[in-house]
Amino acid sequence: MKRLILLIFAFLALSLSAAEQPDNNSSGNSIVATVNGYKITKAELDRQVGILMPRSFFHSTVTPKKLKEVEKDALKELIKKHLLLQYADKKGYTIPDSIVEREEKKIKKAFGSKKNFEAGLKRANLTYDEFKRELRNDLLMQKLYDKEVRVELSDKDLKKYYEKNKYKFKVPEKVKIRLIYLRNDPTDPKGYEKAKKRAEEVMDKIKEGEDFADLAAKYSNAMSRIKGGDMGFIHKGMLDEPLEKAAYSLKKGEVSDIIDTPTGFYIIKLEDISPAVQLPFEDVKDKLKKELTAKYEKRNLDKILDSMRKSAKIVYK
Repeated sequence: MKRLILLIFAFLALSLSAAEQPDNNSSGNSIVATVNGYKITKAELDRQVGILMPRSFFHSTVTPKKLKEVEKDALKELIKKHLLLQYADKKGYTIPDSIVEREEKKIKKAFGSKKNFEAGLKRANLTYDEFKRELRNDLLMQKLYDKEVRVELSDKDLKKYYEKNKYKFKVPEKVKIRLIYLRNDPTDPKGYEKAKKRAEEVMDKIKEGEDFADLAAKYSNAMSRIKGGDMGFIHKGMLDEPLEKAAYSLKKGEVSDIIDTPTGFYIIKLEDISPAVQLPFEDVKDKLKKELTAKYEKRNLDKILDSMRKSAKIVYK
């Protein structure tokens, strides 16, 4: 998680799309929830909906059901936000006015002119005072993130995790097989006997030296018959247990016995074996860093939120 909130971008996006948002007649001053006494208004909820809802929705009909779903998610985000702000306040984090003014200048510059900025405020249904408050809140959230959520992992940290969890970075053994399937027709009272007889006939042909791929193309009821029964490389867990057990018991070039299953009979040929491979640390380092950073930062954030929720009084209106 790189940012808890980025108002400079959220505000820009919202101000550009606000005029296209679905209109509702609810009063913007009505209260939708309170978080330890803080009142979340309908106007604040609508702004959050505008940030969460993809702009593509604004060019098509937004169903009431879809809007309700987005409003529900938006309210969850706002409750989370105000719990974090209250936590930051309890910890004594503050933002100097000079920092707020500096970030305000950046946003105004992005709009190109004072007139465009004021038009943006109007489209986003924000007063100037509300904008300043939200900007300060965002900067406070960023400070909280930097102080208590952010995780910086060194190569040494990543290497340590890799060495302790090497099994997670191993490409499992794979086998390349061809397969012939003789289906047992459940609608035929003699389906089992017929399928078994066909399987035995095919097995006799294999033992006589006929090409397995040609036999698969001619007799198999599986879709793989169009490729001569070629199933490609598979790893454990991709086949039903009886087939997997048979496949992994073979040596390269060997053909299994007839495998009897409730749906029919199978014959497998092992074409090749790809042994398990340990992925080098350098090959997985970047992805590992991204995944662990996200995991640890989420853990830190959840810890803060859990501590706040224990004593929080949240009322839905």
